[in-house]
This record gives sequence, C-alpha cells and structure tokens, in this order.
Amino acid sequence: MMSILKDIKIWLTDILCISNYDRKAERKFWKMRRLYEKGGYINRKRAMRMENKLQEKFQLRIPCTVKIGKNFEIRHPMSIGIGPTAEIGDNCKVYPYFVSMAALKGDRDRIKNHIRRHAKFGNDCILGAKATVVGAVTIGDDVTIGACAIITKDVPSHSVVKGLNQIRPKRPEEIPDKYKIKDFDA
Repeated sequence: MMSILKDIKIWLTDILCISNYDRKAERKFWKMRRLYEKGGYINRKRAMRMENKLQEKFQLRIPCTVKIGKNFEIRHPMSIGIGPTAEIGDNCKVYPYFVSMAALKGDRDRIKNHIRRHAKFGNDCILGAKATVVGAVTIGDDVTIGACAIITKDVPSHSVVKGLNQIRPKRPEEIPDKYKIKDFDA
C-alpha cells in the first residue's frame, strides 16, 4: 500500500512539475520575508543574509524591500529578478526568468527623491516566463503578461500583454466573475 502511495506522489509531482527544489526555494523565500517583516536590526541582517543565499543557490533575486501581497506564488524559481522598489498585489504568479528592472533614464533623480523606480503590479496578475518589465510602470488588476513580453508603458486592468507593448483587453469570458459588474435590475 505504501509503495502505491509513493508511486502516486511521484507521478503527481511529475505531472504538476513541482519538485522538492521548487518547494525548498519558496519556503526559504517566505522564511526570509517573515524574518524581515518582524523588524529589528538583527532580524533584518539575517534576512539580508538569507536573501544573498537565495540569490546564490536559486538565482532568485527578490529583495526583502519588495512589497508583496497575499498568496504570491513563485512557479519554478529560476533566475527571477524583481527590483527593490517594486510592489506586487495579491494572488500573483511569477514564472521563470521574469525580470522587473528600473529604467536608466532619469534614475538618479528618482533615487535622490525616493520615488518608486520599479513596476507596481495589481492583484491577480500572471507574470509570464522570460517577460521583462522596464521602468516605473503600473500594471492593473487581472493582467496576464505572456512569455517573452517586453513592457515599457502602463497596462490597464483586465488586459493581456504579448510581444513589445502589444496590449489587448481580455474577452468577457476571460474575466473572472469577481471582476464582472453585476446587473441588479434583473
């Protein structure tokens, strides 16, 4: 009986493409976040040390200073880079090789005035593999960023992005029920 359960577990992890490596990276990431959010000099120094280890071992470059909402999910943590002033909403998913970087133009003024230099992501965003977001752009709620997309300007809510700033609104059947406007007259 135990061998059958073990075989089923192995089969499920192969189907879902979830390895112990992925789980370990995500657990360490959330441990680092909790330690940093506790506050205090020693906790923050420990969190920074853990952040460096995550960068070395998993190439997971998400600094402690990033504001992250609830249920943030890292799918296959490989070479994900998100800048230190980025903000990520609730229920977002990030896929491998995703990068959010600051624009170089006017960066010194932003640093001096403590202005956000990286992207702000809304709730329920899917950030595709090998996608790149450049500058302090705002990504709305329920946005899907496709694989290999490059974004340099703001994206409205309920959109799909592909290629170089090719933004299209989602079809009505693609929008989740919680975002649809309910008709109270019927």
